Amino acid sequence: MSSGSIFDSEAKRGGGLKVFVIAFLALVVLCGTAYGLYLYTKPAERTADDVIGEEVRDTTVMMLAQPNFTGDQFQKQILGRGRLVKFVWTLKDAYFVYPESDDKEFEDFLAKYFADRTKIDFAKAMNGQLSLGGYDIPQSPDIDRFFRTTLNNIKIDPKQTLSFQLKDASYDISLTEIRNLANNSEVYGGRLMAQVPVRRDGPMFIFGNHGIMVARPDEPSLKRLTERLLKDTGPGREERIQRLVDFVSNDIQYSFTEALGTRETLKRASETLMTGNGDCSNKTILLASLLEQIGEDYILLYCPQHITVAVPQGNFADENKLDFTWNQKPWMIAETTLSGFQVGKTRVRQAEILTHINYVQDPKNADVIFDANSYEVLKFL
Repeated sequence: MSSGSIFDSEAKRGGGLKVFVIAFLALVVLCGTAYGLYLYTKPAERTADDVIGEEVRDTTVMMLAQPNFTGDQFQKQILGRGRLVKFVWTLKDAYFVYPESDDKEFEDFLAKYFADRTKIDFAKAMNGQLSLGGYDIPQSPDIDRFFRTTLNNIKIDPKQTLSFQLKDASYDISLTEIRNLANNSEVYGGRLMAQVPVRRDGPMFIFGNHGIMVARPDEPSLKRLTERLLKDTGPGREERIQRLVDFVSNDIQYSFTEALGTRETLKRASETLMTGNGDCSNKTILLASLLEQIGEDYILLYCPQHITVAVPQGNFADENKLDFTWNQKPWMIAETTLSGFQVGKTRVRQAEILTHINYVQDPKNADVIFDANSYEVLKFL
């Protein structure tokens, strides 16, 4: 006889089903919880705006760390009363100082420019010194607080636009446009150092390739500037060129610091405009960049310890004899270091400096520099 009825058998099966359902529901709850935790802890996907924002931040911090290329106004417009005094690239550590202020002002500054206050290290004050990370700074009204944080903890508004007032016009540039110039996507670019042909038993000479720093046509910030400069200028080609020469020669202060430095400093046009100064190299790069924005032809002339711009003669007079023939075409020197220089008219002392031309370059082909006499193409290091 059977040890149980059919009812016993079904009861046992029902109990097993109940256990299975409970186990299944528990598994669903467990998996749902795990997935929920995954979604909660999963890093948010980076959008295109996030990537641009990070690139703008990184570029801006890099520029803040190089005041010779940006000037005081750049720092003030970005950080207000704060100042970045050192950036350790290998560690991505940024060191800042802040002047005397009440606590609320300083806390507002920290909230605006840093994502997480707990990731900021503050210097210890002892015997009039602020000490942090192996660096010591004398405490003063201008430097009352000294602190550091990581690059990723810094907040920079990527949509910010800066304005630099020069004598005859203001130069406006967004942080995104600065990023595009700094990463060389808006300049011609190329190899940095050109090599002078070596004579037998002679030393090797090298010099900076200036053409690689010239801005390409339609760079937005320079395009706006040229339109502003030329708005009251007639349509004549010579008048428009002269207006740009006037601006560079008069509004950009000549920098003896750059000219007499132990090594050559090449700045992009934006950097010369932001600092408001430049030597012959950087005034030349600026004028060339402005000429690019109006589609004007030009060449760079490398002279002994000097560089200048030349434009096709066209209807310019040739009263000062600062002319040059290249490719069977007459060119006139447009000198940027002499305030008030008039193309074809202004006579200069030591004109031989401008007329003794060693090398010629068209930045549209920045990696080609010609010997002005032999037409030999220089090599690059």
